[in-house]
Amino acid sequence: MPRVLLLLLGMLLLASGCKQYATLAPLADPDQPVYDNQLLGRWCGMQTKKDPATGATVNTPDTDNYFTVTKNRNRKTGYTLSAVNKRNDTTIEFDVRPFEVGDHKFLQLQRPKFGSDEENAGILRIYYFAPYEIEDDKLYISFSPTDRLRKLAKAEDIAMVETKQTLLFTSERQQMLNFLEKHMEELFPDGKATEPLYRAESFDQKTNDDS
Repeated sequence: MPRVLLLLLGMLLLASGCKQYATLAPLADPDQPVYDNQLLGRWCGMQTKKDPATGATVNTPDTDNYFTVTKNRNRKTGYTLSAVNKRNDTTIEFDVRPFEVGDHKFLQLQRPKFGSDEENAGILRIYYFAPYEIEDDKLYISFSPTDRLRKLAKAEDIAMVETKQTLLFTSERQQMLNFLEKHMEELFPDGKATEPLYRAESFDQKTNDDS
């Protein structure tokens, strides 16, 4: 599985064993929703396999692990991201709200509210964030090393608490937005250098064209 998919899965599912980062306050403004319907659809990474006919190494879409983004069923704004792992027969959903920091697009992700009878009913519903770009049916998502975030945040007096698993920023929304805009290039220098996710529908179209 490509690195970007592993990182995103780790951020969303808190299963990577690496320290994650999030905010206590939402960064997306609920009163001024941002729409980006380019997000809609199914996104998957690429995996390397050997062609049984030729023995050559080829890249094929990973159809066992993918994300599906749909319009939010229960709200007028926002999207629902479903993280699907067919191998383990699991699907985990997240509320997704795009927002902007200067000229940069970001995603805000949060687990939906749990029912009172669910195992995680009392869990703190924090907000994960990451800048993204979409170009030519490719979704680029950037991540920042936690140590870099911590160092720059301390220099800007950004309030935070830290556990073994999560670096949680507790500053107010506008202070966090100002911080991200000021240090965008330092926090997320890779941009499109990261390995993208691919729109699955583009593979389906290519298959139809080839046939």
